[in-house]
Amino acid sequence: MTNTTSDAARTLPTRDYWPTAGWQESPPDAQGMDGELLAQADRQLAADHPNIESLIVVRHGHIVHERYAGETGPDRLHNLKSATKSMLSLLIGIALQTGDLEALDDRLAYFFPEYFTSSTDSGKREISLRHLLMLRSGLEWDEWGPNTIEMMRSDNWIRYVLERPLAHEPGTVFTYSTGDTQLLVGALQKASGLPALEFANLYLFQPLGITQYTWPTDPQGYNVGGADLSLSPRDMAKIGYLVLNQGQWDGQSLVRPAWIEDATRQHSTVVPPDAGSYPPLYYGYLWWLRPQAGHASAIAVGLGGQFIYVVPALDLVVVMTGRLERIPQLFRNNGMIRDLNVLEDFIVPAVQG
Repeated sequence: MTNTTSDAARTLPTRDYWPTAGWQESPPDAQGMDGELLAQADRQLAADHPNIESLIVVRHGHIVHERYAGETGPDRLHNLKSATKSMLSLLIGIALQTGDLEALDDRLAYFFPEYFTSSTDSGKREISLRHLLMLRSGLEWDEWGPNTIEMMRSDNWIRYVLERPLAHEPGTVFTYSTGDTQLLVGALQKASGLPALEFANLYLFQPLGITQYTWPTDPQGYNVGGADLSLSPRDMAKIGYLVLNQGQWDGQSLVRPAWIEDATRQHSTVVPPDAGSYPPLYYGYLWWLRPQAGHASAIAVGLGGQFIYVVPALDLVVVMTGRLERIPQLFRNNGMIRDLNVLEDFIVPAVQG
């Protein structure tokens, strides 16, 4: 992860167990963390962000802090919303490893020739898988305007997205777009011959010991590429732990380390370092990137306060989930990534030494 320069190359620690069958718990101080600062994080969330209903902190592979409120719980399925995009990034990396996908520079027209029958589509023919992973398709899109709702109300989501005007040359401009990820999941399903959920179950969920999940589909049977995968908070932590361990899990390489490195590398600058009071914010391959008190982190982020934080230099994973009704303004657009500082204010400082 290259969103800050303070973290040197990291050698993976030897793990004394893997949480495939379940997480082991440990007192915070046994894993080098200050329990009182973690308790302060809970109090801060309850006071300032009551929308957040769960907090899990994993250090050195052990749950050192866990709190739930409302109707949520450790094994209750929770809609990840747009944090689903980061799961899709892992599936694309796996598909390159299995050979189902050949190269990131393969063009979208190869997967969906039926939608590229007009000469007016020449610019759109240049859209590649890499462009979609970076959210740089060039297709006109207003994520928090009408487009996402219109797509989901249409009878053909892929066609709806591809009929958007080409506003920019593919690969040149970052535009946050669930439409791009719907094209990407469609390409994955076309290439693998499996629904994305079956592909995920075979290559990701089963090896991690994840057995409970849901993921709806569009009218053509493509899973929702940019949202609505549901996992439990503890299984969300497994996803973060896989990324923390560079795609390695109990002697298996589920995702190549090179893919984890590439997916969590800065490919777009969303908020530049000189943006005043806001911390710098970057985007990789469907992962958000921002420094946490000087340490690089990769973040899966979903509307309403769904988070998986990975901080490799501190051997740390943090999961939060939030209510999906009555979502505060903070949790819309990208404000929750910029302004929710519980990691920087409490959890990272809780790491002792």
